[in-house]
Amino acid sequence: MIASYVDRDVLQSGWLVGEQTIAKKPAMVVAQLGSGKVVLVGFRTQHRSQTYGTFKLLFNTLVE
Repeated sequence: MIASYVDRDVLQSGWLVGEQTIAKKPAMVVAQLGSGKVVLVGFRTQHRSQTYGTFKLLFNTLVE
């Protein structure tokens, strides 16, 4: 697991239904598949409202 959701107050702004469902769950996971790796991202790293820090998560998965 690379990143996980916090245990409460997951949403910083906007609207979210089912916060308790994703609380404390993995948000980004890496898994071995044969001789390679699979990176699963559970949030939109390319979304226009995200911070520049999340772009590193997106682009690093491409070269991982």
